[in-house]
Amino acid sequence: MAVIYISYRAPDRPIADRLSRMLSERGHIVRYDKELYTGSEWRSQLMTALKESDGVLLIWSKETESSQYVPSEVGAARALPKMGLFPVMIGDVDRPLFISDVMVGRLETQSDEAFAALADRLDDSFEKHFELVDRRQHGNPRIFISHRHKDEKIVRALAICLRTRFKLQRSDIRCTSVRPYRLPVGEQTGERLREEISTAEVILGILTPDTQESSYVLFELGSAWGQKRWTCPLLARSADQSHIPHPIRDLSPLSLEKPGECWQLMDDLLGFTSLEKTEADQSELNDLVNALVDAARES
Repeated sequence: MAVIYISYRAPDRPIADRLSRMLSERGHIVRYDKELYTGSEWRSQLMTALKESDGVLLIWSKETESSQYVPSEVGAARALPKMGLFPVMIGDVDRPLFISDVMVGRLETQSDEAFAALADRLDDSFEKHFELVDRRQHGNPRIFISHRHKDEKIVRALAICLRTRFKLQRSDIRCTSVRPYRLPVGEQTGERLREEISTAEVILGILTPDTQESSYVLFELGSAWGQKRWTCPLLARSADQSHIPHPIRDLSPLSLEKPGECWQLMDDLLGFTSLEKTEADQSELNDLVNALVDAARES
């Protein structure tokens, strides 16, 4: 069962109604502007319904080509990392450029048989999409380390500290420059990283004086900020508050150049995540923290 939002233009209301009825019969919850009542703030109501849905069923016809609101709804849906998008082209209409990368369904005629076949295909598509989301989320990291590749030594030392301090599997950490925590070969980098940021328990941002030259780090930290994920700015190589990117500049940072603040980071992680600590030897951890501090101080 899925919660599906239908995005369409008013002249296609009969199509939306028929698909809504058929999808409801297949066990899905369907939402669209039939829920509106007189006097409601319709834009706010519809956007709330969209955000609370599992997927968006886009009905695109000749009538929709002049719509401004329907493309806006699709844009909002595509900004949500786990939201499914299921476009249906009505009749002989071209697919719009903003969904050129998405497989579409088509309704060539409006016979009962055509509608039933389309509803079956959509039902199958919903199931396959959400199975994929579940598989990916199950394998997503709990700790996401955003960094420049030139700071690999710092990240490696931090990852070793975390693996020693906490009960973590290799798949629990993502840092794109350090083996074995890199992305699998063949992954669509931007899409996968955004998805992983959305499900990570914490995003650790390694910030140095030249971090803002990296568009990818800014993308990752901006995504974390936009999705309201717990984000920890971690300063290194003499970076200070002015080197924190603007979207997260109001967040309290820690310095990896100070042993006490490295320990505070691990204590905070223990208190604000589901991580569990190991029985690691204290002297071993002290040595690893000192190695992290040394790496963070290197110019």
